[in-house]
Amino acid sequence: MLLNFSPIEFEDTEIEPGFFPYGTDGEQVLKELRQQYRATHVFRRDGPDQIIAVPVVADAQRLGEKPKKIRLKENLGLTASLIRNSLINYLVGLPRIVTNYDAIRFIAQEDILHSSLPPGVTCPDWIGVRLLYEMAVRPIYFFRQEPFIAAVIDVRTTRILDRTVGELLENGFSPVGHYVATRVSKYQDPRIAPRAELLGKVEAVEANTLALVDSKDHLQSVDANEVWLEKRAFSACLAHAFQGKDQLIGSDLEKARADLRSGPTKLRRINSIVEFFASKQYFLAPGISFKFTPLLSDDSKRQFPPLELAPKPTYIFDQTGSKTSTWNDGGLDQHGPYTAKVFTPNRPKLCVICQREQKGRVEQFLHKFINGIVLPTAVPSYRGRQKRNYFEKGLLRKYALQDVTYEFFLAEDRQPRSYKEACRQALEQHGAGMKWDLALVQIEESFHQLPVSQNPYFITKGSFLAHQIPVQEFEIETAQKNDRELQYSLNNMALATYAKMNGIPWLLKANPTIAHELIIGLGSANIADGRLGDSERYVGITTVFSGDGNYHLTNVSRAVTIDCYQKAFLEALRKAVSKVQQDMNWQPKDHVRLVFHASFKRFRQDEVNSVKLLMSELGNYEVEYAFLQLSEQHPYLLFDKSQSGVVDFETKRTKGVFAPKRASTLQLSKRAVLLCLTGPSEVKRPEDGVPSPLLLELHRDSSFTDMTYLSRQVFAFSCHSWRTFLPASVPVTIQYSDLIARTLGHLSLFEKWDPDVMLGRIGKTRWFL
Repeated sequence: MLLNFSPIEFEDTEIEPGFFPYGTDGEQVLKELRQQYRATHVFRRDGPDQIIAVPVVADAQRLGEKPKKIRLKENLGLTASLIRNSLINYLVGLPRIVTNYDAIRFIAQEDILHSSLPPGVTCPDWIGVRLLYEMAVRPIYFFRQEPFIAAVIDVRTTRILDRTVGELLENGFSPVGHYVATRVSKYQDPRIAPRAELLGKVEAVEANTLALVDSKDHLQSVDANEVWLEKRAFSACLAHAFQGKDQLIGSDLEKARADLRSGPTKLRRINSIVEFFASKQYFLAPGISFKFTPLLSDDSKRQFPPLELAPKPTYIFDQTGSKTSTWNDGGLDQHGPYTAKVFTPNRPKLCVICQREQKGRVEQFLHKFINGIVLPTAVPSYRGRQKRNYFEKGLLRKYALQDVTYEFFLAEDRQPRSYKEACRQALEQHGAGMKWDLALVQIEESFHQLPVSQNPYFITKGSFLAHQIPVQEFEIETAQKNDRELQYSLNNMALATYAKMNGIPWLLKANPTIAHELIIGLGSANIADGRLGDSERYVGITTVFSGDGNYHLTNVSRAVTIDCYQKAFLEALRKAVSKVQQDMNWQPKDHVRLVFHASFKRFRQDEVNSVKLLMSELGNYEVEYAFLQLSEQHPYLLFDKSQSGVVDFETKRTKGVFAPKRASTLQLSKRAVLLCLTGPSEVKRPEDGVPSPLLLELHRDSSFTDMTYLSRQVFAFSCHSWRTFLPASVPVTIQYSDLIARTLGHLSLFEKWDPDVMLGRIGKTRWFL
């Protein structure tokens, strides 16, 4: 097992920096010092009230007051800053284009577009696909080990389009329909290249003036000589540069990019760049050298963090807890759903919205959905195992329903107005006494690209939710799959349908504990009308609690804008605690544990304090807290060189080579864990390469700090989705919250949408699945 960490060795010596006070204007003072003395000093905020100034060239003037000696190994954050500064200077001097400060990102000279060209074809100098290296230099605090500094390294590709739109116009390229960008400096640092900032979409061209729509700050036009195409226009530029050969070149280019994402190639490239840097000499300050060492592995001299597998969760399929399984789908087939004996409506009535010309295919699809698919006897798989029929029982028998009836309401075509009319007809019957338990809506795959206001799916969903009717959509392209492929889609669709009608397929067994436990998940979605229109971040909130030895999902339909987030978060917590303390009969002095999952932000100190204050108001309980951030965006990678991958069902090619097993956990520090939720089998396609683990980081003010317990709980919740039987890459606390935020955020773009609709019965169901 390897981590993409190259430990950096440096001389443990003393330096004598100067200090400046960091007052109310400290941010401005720090900025001005860096601008004025960037070539000779490194400045860093040191604690709450001072700035540290370190000379990094010989004979640099001494800056600041009260110089004092400090030891580098006792100040790893400062040492990492000095190393980072030295490396950026070195890269710029090569020269290499550096695009980011922390983590350092730099563009290599190697261009894989050149190697993807047929013989005799030359590449223009303005278009390319180069390697982009990322190097995060940071202190590492492995649990119960001596801290050190490492360069955490990754590699991917970046597309190059280095001609202004004006130059492309002269060459006959039309930018209409593409977005354009200007280039701005994010850092006040001449060593860092300017970054692209989108301005708008080109609607028309007149001479050298571009007319824009969906633009930043409602900009109407821009000079073509002052902007560049965004990288999404790369395929169009490829077609322009290599007319007639672009498809062949594009195919070979994608193969090269996919190979770079594969575990063996990515690891080889990372090792190669480490060897390159290890062959050079660097100085973080005058006379103080540092060097790169090989990637950290479990057979290296430095102690490797312990790796373990989280145990499989146990699913409960009846109220007595006697019907259990460690396989959700297998247990459901064997035992039936948890609410089989008490579920209502046991004879659900469905209304079906579909296009008139698709009615015949939809009828066949619904027959299979309700009654199941019987597959012909198949030859055993290449491993000698008989292939399983996943949807033989259909919705009716798998979920122990007595009957399912449905009625069609036809849209004359694929236009939004036609869907709206079909929806109106269904709701008229609903109002006249025909109560629909769920609406099935046929859509097309292309609908996902439509603006919300013109999307038949969102139009029908908003209308049905307003009448407290959950909606399950399906694509006509899915209905046309062969039965062997279709069974997987129908199996997941039936699971979500049952849950949307307020059924409980299974419960998750909770670990025995003395504490009452609530887990609150916070997810988010950024909603905008167009790519550059006014945008707003919505936050979704999901609550899970333990009771009777199981985990239960409580009221989840809550989404608010980021401005109102903290108030809504505390209100949701208050309601959840009040409901559960009554349902579970909490007593004074009971032990209560609150675990918070957030994916889009770190918990602020005032939020932590507000939660503690709220709990003190709600009762006399012994409360402990865990504030956990779950991040998919981080630089860490794990490679399992013993993993040869698995065969992909569709392509028959190998995928997931060097990917650690799902459920692998590695404790980085006392409060940080890497959790692998995508293993070789869960990688979707061979082209996806080696997956990144999920990073769990615990807030310093958490009073419950058992990272083994918390990481195992996150893993269990990643196996608990009622949206699909497939293992998820995030726990349901995050997945459900993201879905709530995204859907309600999109519905908020409709003028007539009333968010108070979710205060009704529908808000207490899993309508968002």
